[in-house]
Amino acid sequence: MHKKFNLPEKISKFAQKFWRFTKHQKIFVLYLWALSFFLLVLPLIKISPVSATSHSVRLFSKGLFTSLLIILVSMTVLLSWNMSFKFKNFIIGYFGFKENDSLFNFGFLWIIATAFLVMGDAIRVVGNTTDTIKLSWSYYFIQLFLLLGLVLTLMSVLKHAKENSNKTKIVNVVDEDAMKDIQHKKSFKGLFDEEEEEEQPKQHHTIHEHHFE
Repeated sequence: MHKKFNLPEKISKFAQKFWRFTKHQKIFVLYLWALSFFLLVLPLIKISPVSATSHSVRLFSKGLFTSLLIILVSMTVLLSWNMSFKFKNFIIGYFGFKENDSLFNFGFLWIIATAFLVMGDAIRVVGNTTDTIKLSWSYYFIQLFLLLGLVLTLMSVLKHAKENSNKTKIVNVVDEDAMKDIQHKKSFKGLFDEEEEEEQPKQHHTIHEHHFE
């Protein structure tokens, strides 16, 4: 028997999960929801035919299907990665990715930004030959919003890399100290070995003297 979909219960679970996030995670999740809303709702292109009324084109237009597919898949992966522990564990376990939220978020935001900016470049090329089609103001707003997200995630990636670099230096220092201890032990062992080698001929010579007596 299928369990009925309970919207209030889902919202309650989502709210509980959201409040368990860190401050950085909360900000990025809210950023992703805002970006999704802007991409799906705001018009991107304005078309003004000479003999017809002007109209706007949104991301769900058939002519933007390829860009829509890339952006939707990337946005779904990003939201799932940042909101679903099951999805994150699946990706880490199945594909072998190490858990690095900053690098993962930056990579998929870069894919979304690339698809979005290429679409804008194509419209600009057409707009240079005719005045009937041009980018809307909301396109430039989303563009700035995307670039802001890229800059913030890149800063987070660099911060994470710096922290890991410091950890690596600590490990290297420990390894160097350990190697020094091993070298010292080998040096002492070598000294004692030399002393033993010097004592062995003396003992051998004394044994021979006692034998002849």
